[in-house]
Amino acid sequence: MQDEGILTIYSLENIAQAGLMPTEKLVYADKAYYARRTASYSRIYSAMGADHRFDLLVRVFNTSVPEDGMYVILEDGKQYQIDICQEIVGKDCIDLTLKKVEDYYDVVEPKTS
Repeated sequence: MQDEGILTIYSLENIAQAGLMPTEKLVYADKAYYARRTASYSRIYSAMGADHRFDLLVRVFNTSVPEDGMYVILEDGKQYQIDICQEIVGKDCIDLTLKKVEDYYDVVEPKTS
C-alpha cells in the first residue's frame, strides 16, 4: 500500500531579517505519498543499543531525498524530525526513521502564485 496519505517535508530555517533575534520556522520543501512500515527487531535493537529512539518508520514515494534533520508533518498535523533517510536500491522510494517533536514549530506557508 503506497497511499496512506501525504506527508509534507520541511527544513528548519531562521526567517528573521539580518540583525534581528533569530526566529526558526519550518519552511516547505516537498510533499510525498507515504506508507507506514513495521520496524524490524534488528532496527529496534540497534536504536536501543545506541541509546536512541524512534517513533515511526515510513516509506515515501516519488520525492527528492530529504536530509537527516529535516522535518515531516503528517496529515493529522503531528510533527516529526527525520532521523535517518535510507534510499531503497532499485526502487523509487526512501525509508524515513522519524522521531516525534516535543515542541511544535510554526510553519511558513508556501507562497501560491
